[in-house]
Amino acid sequence: NYIIVNKRKYLINIPVLKSELRTNIKDILVDQSKGWKSKFSKTVSQSYSNHQHYEDLNELINYILSLKTKKLSEYNIKIIKFISRRLNIKTQFLCSSDLNVSQMRTHKLINILNELNANEYVSPIGAKDYLTGDKFENLTNIRLSLNEFNGKEYNQFKQKEFIKNLSIIDVIANLGWKNSELYIRNLLGKI
Repeated sequence: NYIIVNKRKYLINIPVLKSELRTNIKDILVDQSKGWKSKFSKTVSQSYSNHQHYEDLNELINYILSLKTKKLSEYNIKIIKFISRRLNIKTQFLCSSDLNVSQMRTHKLINILNELNANEYVSPIGAKDYLTGDKFENLTNIRLSLNEFNGKEYNQFKQKEFIKNLSIIDVIANLGWKNSELYIRNLLGKI
């Protein structure tokens, strides 16, 4: 995820322990020795503390800091569900690990889609090369749609030029929960 630090795009992340390439995402462990929570909190707070909606963002920061888990996937799932609730996004969440599917990459994806009786898969544009390389469309009758997401500009505090493709952290800091909900609903109407 990217945020703005010193008027530039800056990558924030949760460090993970090294693992074998074939390790399932659900089994990737967070490297707790890196003190990432302190660095995350300090970086985000310093970058956004003067923003109009910092209190809304601080609610998210405090939630993230309160999480106690060893697995990266659990952090992601809990954070996504928290943000979805705060933005009044009502959807069903499923973990592929809860489905009876196997295989790797595109074959696993197709098995998941079949398990869910899907007739279309909407994929981010970044997956296009591996999906077409694996011949997704030759392996299934499920329609592949590529979503090249382009967010709408919003006012970013003290930025002369809009920096796109940032984390929801930037949206919340600049718009607050209520206006972020409206912003997202407006985008969803266009997808």
